[in-house]
Amino acid sequence: MRSGTSAMMAALVAGGMSAAYSEQRNQVADRHADEHYHPNRGGLFEVPLREYQQCEFPLRYQGQLIKVMSWGLDGLAVNPQGYRVVLMQRDQEEIRQSYEAFFDRPLRMPWFDQYAERMERAVKMLRNRNDVLSVDVVQYRDLVANPLTELAMLDWPIDVRAAAMVIDPKQCRFKREILTVGI
Repeated sequence: MRSGTSAMMAALVAGGMSAAYSEQRNQVADRHADEHYHPNRGGLFEVPLREYQQCEFPLRYQGQLIKVMSWGLDGLAVNPQGYRVVLMQRDQEEIRQSYEAFFDRPLRMPWFDQYAERMERAVKMLRNRNDVLSVDVVQYRDLVANPLTELAMLDWPIDVRAAAMVIDPKQCRFKREILTVGI
């Protein structure tokens, strides 16, 4: 969460790909918005989280983009058609402060202290699956700074220029260089 996954989804959709997501999940962001802050103006692009527990998840979405939280990667059903994965990463302190601004409460998830190790494990696990065709790791910071370059490197079937146009640097409000760490 809070690592740029929604920005990537918005870009891929703007680039011409089809995505599955729930408008109800978008309301989560709307509930936490006010006149000064909206955590995800373009939407969350999430399927209902209860679907993660279904044994066939996410096979019913063949041919569509879906956003899966890192904790949902372990349970992905074997996909005969294969998966292409973009794994978004972000500075841990930026994630924490963005989360706390979004939910207005401290981030207390036991795995968060091992964020870097968890991301390394996810990349290894995905690359070891026979049904994962590619794993592209994208740093949110790089996507915001150079959307055209980062999106072109994915080599996905998109209009890269249209995709890059939706990446809004103003939405990256929590940057380590302007944060007070630990606050």
